[in-house]
Amino acid sequence: MVAAMKFPVIKENHLFLKVYEKGRCQVSEGLAVYVLKNRNKDVTAVGFTVSKNRGNAVLRNTVRRRMRDAYRILYPFLKKGYLIVIVARQPCINYNSTELCEQLCGSFRKAALFL
Repeated sequence: MVAAMKFPVIKENHLFLKVYEKGRCQVSEGLAVYVLKNRNKDVTAVGFTVSKNRGNAVLRNTVRRRMRDAYRILYPFLKKGYLIVIVARQPCINYNSTELCEQLCGSFRKAALFL
């Protein structure tokens, strides 16, 4: 069994708020991606959010898990030194992992996050 790749995660509320307020936003049909340059140039950290009005806890956790999997695939190709917050929009709850990865890839491309 292959171990899953670890990546830095945003967990503190003040960092989420900072990215929302000062970061730039790329919106696609199913996702909103907020990006802010990080003071630590070596680390790109990510946070995932799914609003309560998107469904019950089981559905929100499923969407969050799919977003993490899609991000895990793209993480090695991203530039370092950013804080990223990925927000699920309503259509996102019906996406499978491949569709989520495509949406995320498009948003990252618009935000010029790829190497």
